[in-house]
Amino acid sequence: MSHGASALAAFHRIGDRSRWPEPDAPAATLRPALFGNYRDLDALRTDFPLLLTPTPGTGPWVISLADAVDAMLRQTTRPGAADEETRRKALALEESVRRNLRHGRYASLSQAWQAAWRELASGENAAPGSAPAAPDFDGNLVGCDRETAARLVRRAWLESERRKGRSLHARIQRLQHKLTDILHADFMHSGAARDAERLENAVGGTDRAIFDFSAMARVLRSAPAADPLPARRRQRIENAIDALRSQRFVAANGLPGGSGLHPFEFNDCVAARQAFRERLDDMQRLVRAIAIAELEADNHYDEARHDRFFDAFDAGHLGPGDFELFPSYLVCIEELEAGQRGEVLDLLEAGLPFKIVAQSTDIIENIPLGIGQILSGKQGRRLARLALGLDGVFVLQAPNAFLYRLRDELLRAVSVAQPALISVYAGPDYLAGAAACESRTFPCFVYDPSAGGGQARRFRLTGNPQPERDWPRHHFDYGTDGHDRRGAETAFTVVDFVAADPRFTSRFAAMDDNDTLADEDNELVPVDEYLQLNARERARAVPCILLIDAQDRLRRCVVDGRLVDAAARCLDAWRNLQELGGIGNSHALAALREAQQRWDEEKARLSTQPAAAAPAAATSAPAPTAATRAAAAALAVEDAATAPSSDAPWIETIRCTSCNECKEINHRMFAYDEDNRAYIADPDAGTYRELVQAAETCQVAVIHPGTPRNPDEPGLEELLERAESFL
Repeated sequence: MSHGASALAAFHRIGDRSRWPEPDAPAATLRPALFGNYRDLDALRTDFPLLLTPTPGTGPWVISLADAVDAMLRQTTRPGAADEETRRKALALEESVRRNLRHGRYASLSQAWQAAWRELASGENAAPGSAPAAPDFDGNLVGCDRETAARLVRRAWLESERRKGRSLHARIQRLQHKLTDILHADFMHSGAARDAERLENAVGGTDRAIFDFSAMARVLRSAPAADPLPARRRQRIENAIDALRSQRFVAANGLPGGSGLHPFEFNDCVAARQAFRERLDDMQRLVRAIAIAELEADNHYDEARHDRFFDAFDAGHLGPGDFELFPSYLVCIEELEAGQRGEVLDLLEAGLPFKIVAQSTDIIENIPLGIGQILSGKQGRRLARLALGLDGVFVLQAPNAFLYRLRDELLRAVSVAQPALISVYAGPDYLAGAAACESRTFPCFVYDPSAGGGQARRFRLTGNPQPERDWPRHHFDYGTDGHDRRGAETAFTVVDFVAADPRFTSRFAAMDDNDTLADEDNELVPVDEYLQLNARERARAVPCILLIDAQDRLRRCVVDGRLVDAAARCLDAWRNLQELGGIGNSHALAALREAQQRWDEEKARLSTQPAAAAPAAATSAPAPTAATRAAAAALAVEDAATAPSSDAPWIETIRCTSCNECKEINHRMFAYDEDNRAYIADPDAGTYRELVQAAETCQVAVIHPGTPRNPDEPGLEELLERAESFL
């Protein structure tokens, strides 16, 4: 059924569905066009599952299964047909482990590897021979789900706390030994240490018969004895030893918690704050004992100076430097509720040693038309940005799907002396988490106040795809009614992210193939382009997005106005983050435009002067300033960045599965970026044949060979024909 232009416009502008019957394809079956490449997540080599090594300090604390399998294959196989069967079986086992984990089968890698081999060896297409060796990195498997953040952060926290705890425990033990030696030396100079029985016990059993211990005791008693320790000093040392021995903060292995020790893991901020307050007396007692022990060990304790200070020393004297001695408090909030946001911010603002994981499993909500705003009510989306306004707080925001990429930042978050907030969106699966970041709904960023002065050092938009753009753009393939395969490019916006949620079906109106906006008052435009229009242009435009049905057929969908308004707010928030990260800084751009304008005016003035006066004017004209040179350079870079290059080879880097096959063909032509995804490092470092071979062997068809760079390369006619489907 065809719908008129007025019906399409009415739906967008006022949400009127009265003239919009349900389309042929149920709206709930439609998905964002870019999701068509990710129907079977188990077949894709993503960062997950992860392996958490069980013992802190014994190597990498986390590694992805794909990285572990690749490391094993590099050690046990060589390129070539002889080892191809081993490589094929190892990748099949990896996929089986991934699939089993997604269905709730949690186990160590060694157990999962054996179970996967039993399945592979007993199936209809049973694999012959023996199982490939399991990767050297054994550990607990972690999938991409709502438990990911807590398990990953806890493991990083234990890795960090072990180092700090071992240092504190070693310091306590060393001071105990030194104080005990002082008391022992004092005793050995006393009369009690010289009686016959004690002397006899100090000599080995076989030699006792040759000594007269009574005579020895009489001789020793006649020798002058050293002055004993003053009673006050002895009591002070004994009290310090008792405080050191009775501490309940760290075990011998350096790890916090455990039998007889204070727990440091909590599920809410109130309980963590209460525990911290209750332990203040224990903390000041240990800090006081350490200070006294160090003074006594070095014989620097001066009663006239130090007694008054330590007699008045209480919990109120503890400061940040003292808190750094003790384990930090790990608070993992599985689902951030409305009332908890204030508790989190209050705890962070206090500057206390807390590492808070605040997780949200839903960052959008479907509010009825006319009431509130989409994307406004969920606490997790804004918590990290609010925390940026606090002094001295480490802030990390990321979806669970990208936590492995940010593992170094994650370890730093739990290691710094400052309080830290780790804000996480836990999507139902890897695709949802990645889409939240791609759509700028829940972007990744890191703020590290200890990195140095200035935002350029402290704030980073790390982990985001195409961070220089408003929205990432990607290529996708789709099917037509004629069963043809075609390719297109589209932006992935917050509207696409919302379209993947079945709760928001009513926000979209799927168009039939016959639907059109042919009248001059309404023009159908993609959402990303619509957001660039001014108010007058928007009045004549209707925004849409591209979705696909279950058969991968492309469908255009009109978007209601309130959802587009939400997208505009999301884009504005993203641009603010870009400015913090040094991308598109409005102050710098304004300065460049002003400098460029002054430079253009100066050139125009010189060009209008008489020819005879031109040389003199030229010599007196001011030299270009640094600002004008920067403006010219920026404009040149912008022109170069936007210049088309349709014949150059390129890779859809964001879709790369890190299979390493292209690098095995030519490691100089193909390389991996910081996210371990392939890109063309040097197109002239190999042949066009290698480009075509890499495109043909790529598991997800993301390599595009372009056109030959060497027209004299042999066999180009055949290679161009093979490359046609990848251009």
